[in-house]
Amino acid sequence: MLTINSPDSVWMLTESLLQETEDQRNKVGSSNSKMAAVEGKENIGTPAERTESLPTESSQESDRLPFGINESLIDRISAFAKISPAETANKILNDAHYVAKIVIGRETENLFEKIEVASGLTGITPANYTELSNFVNHLSLLPDPSASKYATQVSMALVEVAEWAASIDDNITKEETDRIDEVRLALRGQLGDRIDIESAATVAFESKFENLIGMESVKSDLRKRLDFLVVNRRRQKRGLKADVHRMHMAFLGNPGTGKTTVARLFGELLNELGLLPTKNFVETDRSGLVGEYIGHSEKKTLDTINKADGGVLFVDEAYALDDGYQNQRGFGYEATSVLVKQMEDRRDRLVIILAGYTKPTMDYIAINPGLKSRIPTTIDFPDYSIDELRLIALRIAALRDLILDDDSVKKIVASVGLRRGETGFGNAREIENMLEHAQRSSINRLSKLGNLATEKEIKTIISEDIPNDPIPQTKKFGFNPTPTE
Repeated sequence: MLTINSPDSVWMLTESLLQETEDQRNKVGSSNSKMAAVEGKENIGTPAERTESLPTESSQESDRLPFGINESLIDRISAFAKISPAETANKILNDAHYVAKIVIGRETENLFEKIEVASGLTGITPANYTELSNFVNHLSLLPDPSASKYATQVSMALVEVAEWAASIDDNITKEETDRIDEVRLALRGQLGDRIDIESAATVAFESKFENLIGMESVKSDLRKRLDFLVVNRRRQKRGLKADVHRMHMAFLGNPGTGKTTVARLFGELLNELGLLPTKNFVETDRSGLVGEYIGHSEKKTLDTINKADGGVLFVDEAYALDDGYQNQRGFGYEATSVLVKQMEDRRDRLVIILAGYTKPTMDYIAINPGLKSRIPTTIDFPDYSIDELRLIALRIAALRDLILDDDSVKKIVASVGLRRGETGFGNAREIENMLEHAQRSSINRLSKLGNLATEKEIKTIISEDIPNDPIPQTKKFGFNPTPTE
């Protein structure tokens, strides 16, 4: 039972009780048959105490359009073609319905409604097309340099509908692959020589990560990994040989370099592209995995994994699970053994990201051969440059509705310039701590004016508000809407 000894304890207990109620309401069953897979819903794990309250997709992976047809695509095409979102959705979803019928080989009960649910688009009027419309051709011929790109995006999304329809029962037949090829050829016929490939995955990635400052090498590494995962999944759906599908990663770097933020965004992206069934995001560290007695760590770790099931489990300061006992096995080893097993057992529906300083984290991963083999990707998060830290300071200030005067910006830049490169430098997290301190100092400075302080004075941070000495770093679990880790 949670001890109630502070306002935070009350909040934590309330959140836990509300979540238990929500979980009971959301649990639904699933079926193994083709049509049950269309209609079935996925059980969603209970979010952890530090789980983000993000919208989740409750359907099975095979019960949702895996990539392109979604609200984002409809909005892009609507804006480009200058037609209403409703009309755009109506055209594309009716084409999707026709494609699904062709690939399955027949009309199935409530197929159109299931496609609506799978795409997240509702209120569409079924037109019962007897052939593919010429909407792709119409888009490709619009007098705009981007016409080919947008027409190709719709074509690729419709092919993905075909793959979705064929893979519902996880048994793709030769007849189904032949029908998918017929769909491809029909769409290519509408495009002619106006094919301009920019995958839905690439578009989604750029949209998700475009607002992050810096991180160019991180974005490049993740983009390559995402391309591999998408192509590998497509090969699987075509019944072709594909590499073992593991999405686990290690995020390496100093504090405040954006590891948590990127992990959360990448988890959302994997869900939106059909590579993960939910947007569950659970952030933890050694204290959330290691128990107090023999056998307790196994249960505690498994409970945390169950809360992240279908999404991302982010283990911060993962190297702390190295007990340092050499040949002896401690509680950290027990937790690690559970992580290794679940990485394999749930590899198609769970991403475990180990994060922390580079050398300690890599040393920890190397201790367990099974752990090392299950993490195919390591991403290095470099320290931010001085100019990037300046931009981060301005963005955090804007999010807090603050104004940094020129002298305060110069002081921030000078301060981080002196400490950047030192062991333990907190990068963006240090900037945020400085601005939190500055905001409190500003309030104290203006308190003597009371209600006579102007709106501009209340919002403006001046040089004397910025601390002269480093502010102790505090790790914040859960999503922080500022561009810090």
